[in-house]
Amino acid sequence: MHQEPFSGEFREGMPFLGGSLWIDFVNTTPVIKGTALDLIGDASGLAHWARQANIETALASEPDDPATLHDLRAQLAEAFDRLAASKPLSADLIATINHLIEHSAIRRRLADAGATTTVDEHVELAGPPVASAVAWDFAQFLGNYEHQRLRHCDNPACTMQFYDVGKNNRRRWCTMSLCGNREKVAQYRGRKAAGRAD
Repeated sequence: MHQEPFSGEFREGMPFLGGSLWIDFVNTTPVIKGTALDLIGDASGLAHWARQANIETALASEPDDPATLHDLRAQLAEAFDRLAASKPLSADLIATINHLIEHSAIRRRLADAGATTTVDEHVELAGPPVASAVAWDFAQFLGNYEHQRLRHCDNPACTMQFYDVGKNNRRRWCTMSLCGNREKVAQYRGRKAAGRAD
């Protein structure tokens, strides 16, 4: 039975606000009420995140290694800032990504659609499923991105980052439903307090 892909900003408690899978992977260490969490810190958390990220893990030829994933996440967090600042990526990260995607490929197949023939593309990932999917997404991202669209949430207490895909490139918050609304409420209270002081 085929399952419909999960979508949305929050999927069973997991944030998917980054605009790209590799950024969502970096965002698996949110700070909630001043406490840092690791959403993929154990096997069950990783399995849950992978499922919400639409990564198939059941048929993988090799499992993901937690230490490798944590190292990859740290490297990609650094890469986010380097890309945003138009700085070159580290040689270590390039080697890591190349290693993770070296046996993966895009497979193309002609499909008969009645009066026309189309080309279907399917990505076949090889290796540990989460690490390979994240590395592939990062490699694809590098082919077409604008550095000024890579941003950290404007809420200083928030650790989320994202790629702004909006036409006007004005996104400030990881999500309006959380950080954006908090800022609006804070501004409203500030104006109200200032009005009472006059």
